[in-house]
Amino acid sequence: MERAQFRVLYREFLFCMFDVELLSSHARGDASTLLGQFAALLVFLSLGFSLPALGFDGKMPAPLFLIGSWSAEHFLIATTMLVVGLFAVLSWNSTFPDRRDLMVIAPLPVRARTLFLAKIAAVGTALGITVAVLHVIAGLAWPLAFDKQFPAQSMPALTSDPAIGPVEASQFQSVLDHDMDQMLRAGALAPGTGAGVAIGVSKHGVRRVFTYGTARPDSLFEIGSISKTFTGLVLARMIKQGKVSLGEPVRELLPGGTVAKPTGTEITLLDLVTQHSGLPRMPNNFHPADKTNPYADYHAADLYEYVAQRGLRKPSNASFLYSNLGFGLLGQALADRAGTNYPTLLEQEVAGPLGLRNTTISLSPEQQRRFIQGHDEDHHAVHAWDLDALAGAGGIRSTAGDMLTYLEANLHPEKLSSAELRAAVASSHQLRADVAPGLRIAFAWFYNLHAGTYGHNGATQGYSSFAFFNPKDDYAGVVLLNSGPGGFSTCDLLGAHIRGRLAGERPISLKSVLIPASGGVFGWMRLMVVYWVTMCTAGVFIFCCVLGLQGWAAQLLPRRYFLRASSFLQLAVFCILVSVYFLQPIVATPDAIRAAQGSGLMAWSPSYWFLGLFQQLNGSPALRVLASRAWIGLAIVVCGTVAAYALSYLRSLRKIVEEPDIVTGARGAVRLPRFGTALQTAVVQFSIRTLLRSRQHRVILAFYLGIGFALTIYLLKSPVAKEIANGSTSDPWHEPSMPLLASTIIMMGFCVVGTRAVFALPLDLAANWIFRITPVRGGSECLSACRRAIWALSVVPVWIGSAVLLFSVWPWRPALEHLLILGLIGVTLAEFCLQGTQKLPFTCSWLPGKSNFHITFWLCIALILQIVLRGAEFERQAFNDHGRYGLIVVVLITAAAVARWRTSQKADSETAPLQFEEEPSWQMVSLNLPSDGGVRTE
Repeated sequence: MERAQFRVLYREFLFCMFDVELLSSHARGDASTLLGQFAALLVFLSLGFSLPALGFDGKMPAPLFLIGSWSAEHFLIATTMLVVGLFAVLSWNSTFPDRRDLMVIAPLPVRARTLFLAKIAAVGTALGITVAVLHVIAGLAWPLAFDKQFPAQSMPALTSDPAIGPVEASQFQSVLDHDMDQMLRAGALAPGTGAGVAIGVSKHGVRRVFTYGTARPDSLFEIGSISKTFTGLVLARMIKQGKVSLGEPVRELLPGGTVAKPTGTEITLLDLVTQHSGLPRMPNNFHPADKTNPYADYHAADLYEYVAQRGLRKPSNASFLYSNLGFGLLGQALADRAGTNYPTLLEQEVAGPLGLRNTTISLSPEQQRRFIQGHDEDHHAVHAWDLDALAGAGGIRSTAGDMLTYLEANLHPEKLSSAELRAAVASSHQLRADVAPGLRIAFAWFYNLHAGTYGHNGATQGYSSFAFFNPKDDYAGVVLLNSGPGGFSTCDLLGAHIRGRLAGERPISLKSVLIPASGGVFGWMRLMVVYWVTMCTAGVFIFCCVLGLQGWAAQLLPRRYFLRASSFLQLAVFCILVSVYFLQPIVATPDAIRAAQGSGLMAWSPSYWFLGLFQQLNGSPALRVLASRAWIGLAIVVCGTVAAYALSYLRSLRKIVEEPDIVTGARGAVRLPRFGTALQTAVVQFSIRTLLRSRQHRVILAFYLGIGFALTIYLLKSPVAKEIANGSTSDPWHEPSMPLLASTIIMMGFCVVGTRAVFALPLDLAANWIFRITPVRGGSECLSACRRAIWALSVVPVWIGSAVLLFSVWPWRPALEHLLILGLIGVTLAEFCLQGTQKLPFTCSWLPGKSNFHITFWLCIALILQIVLRGAEFERQAFNDHGRYGLIVVVLITAAAVARWRTSQKADSETAPLQFEEEPSWQMVSLNLPSDGGVRTE
């Protein structure tokens, strides 16, 4: 008997994810159809997740493959946690018994234990099905993609060392000897690798140069892209000498007839020195004959040929794009204007005046003897690179001593003897453009806004370099290494560590871990098991977090207060899930891994914890810190959830039965105004009060608003906008900017479409008989009432919020101009959402799977976002062009008018009563009775 009760309860609880009372009669009772649609959506997502696995290249170097694998694993884990979290939020009212369940079950001879076990089994089954279906395809494809044959490899631990306070230059050698101990014994600088590193530090006027491995203090290295900062200083000097101007088109510096004047905006010297020219990283006519020395045969004639073929028109959407071609062209153009070649120009303008005797492009025989042999990432000796036409981008060789002198000149330009040189160095530090959030660019130097440090790195096939200086705290450092960068750049690691020690921060650790060999049949089988275990435990963790929060809130709060707080907790959990997913770095870069293993905000990211768990279960010692946090977090939330769930059955059943599920509100707390006629006022007030009282509808609307809000934050914090538009102000909060324009439009769109979605879901289908017996009919009057409802709940609130924001941060004129456009967009969207059968909000039954406007909206979301971004940039440019702005307004007014006319025409043509079902029931059913009142016999 108890088993039969368990089976019945288990099945009922399992299909309680959807409230069948809200369904159309055509869908009611067909819970398997709903689950099938839900499963089909997850299978579709699983297929999409598995497609990148087909192109996952196992031929890439082992370190890069490792980083790529971590990024893919983290994406899959984070997405699993998001899907399971959203499932937990949407089934918020189904995971614990409600009053309706207990009022039915309480009179029956059913034990609480049976009820408890059935609910637990149903919840676990629903969770397991969600994870299994989400990974039904990806769970096969990705383990195959991750299973590549690699030998054992060493990699940085990507953790932080304890801070010991700012280290002075005179004490730096002993500190670094201790920090580099493992690296010197068994790491990248171990004996037998041929590696050598020269390090220079300067602080408060004290400088030190020390070396490790095969390097000597006077060893020369290729400095790679740090050469760009020298080219930037050459430009600054020639500007101060009056030979060029910053806004001068680069075309005018090249030999006559090299390239024709383009139509539109030309590439200027400023564009080249700030990497905003739109030029690609390398020219398309770069075809090295000798791949061991690829740049040697690319001469000025080849560069001019490319320029003539491509032209020097600046794209309208040019943003930051790292370009060796751009800086090579800058160096060649400056040399052409000076009437010399780049090596001579470098000596005249920078190396000579600063006393850099070992900073050059072409080595003398004596310097050649001190030129240290370069190695690739596998410690094989490689050929040095000789750059000709592109020398300005990376052709300089130097010593640690010369580089330290160069950095000290940047630290204290006021100490230089020449006034013109002092002014040139100072002007080369002025920040000119944005690169990424928290990162700006001067004359080639990248400036970290958080650290207050200028820096640049460099790399060639056999060398890597890192240089930085901090004028505020008066320190500088340089690292020169005779090894290529590889997947984990040892040089960048050393540079970041040295900067941290000079600043007194927690520096990135120089310790390493050994990753075991991978590949083979057993490796694939292990990956398969690890994959599924990790995804399931990640899903259990996030589901238990949501369930535990709900359970403990029910235990700690009196029931009447819990009923009030429950909906707000539900919305808060939803917002946290969506925001964390979109705002945290999905790509598991070394910086992101280090931050996650540290003590900052990223350390609280559960998706990174389970990335560490994935590595630990797969036998890798990497990310141990994250794996330990995953085990601890999993134990805490599982135990806490079990305790809360058990207490809910031991202590809460009586409260649920005896107390109502609806808490009465304060009388007269909200007094709404009139919204027109009696019908219009009734519909709008009914809609507002329904949304205020219904937790289910608020959650659905919050889903749309949460996605819009997450996209808004991502847009404002990321360089996406700069990939769409160039020339946007670097201060989006005080001048009209494309990210903020697009953000208000995105929020308007999501709010309008979300409101339309909740209008289609009834508050209580059994109660809509009240509306059925009223004389209200479809048509223009009903349409007007619905229109005012959607305006009141979506268009007007977003417009007012945007007005408050824009008028507080922007000048009044562009703010007013954008609000006019935003209002027209909102009105047009509202009219499109009103298309279709005439219905009153919150009164019509819901037929799942029917294609409506909001479903089309989700299917076209990527295209819509691209249109919004492009349109926002077009609008920003129109603020300075009255003709273009007028055209935008006219087009939007026309679109709104046409949409309103079409909606009104269709409404006026409908004479049928209001529809309360998604599908009309107009068939007449006859009882086959005789007209005389008798009984017909056959």
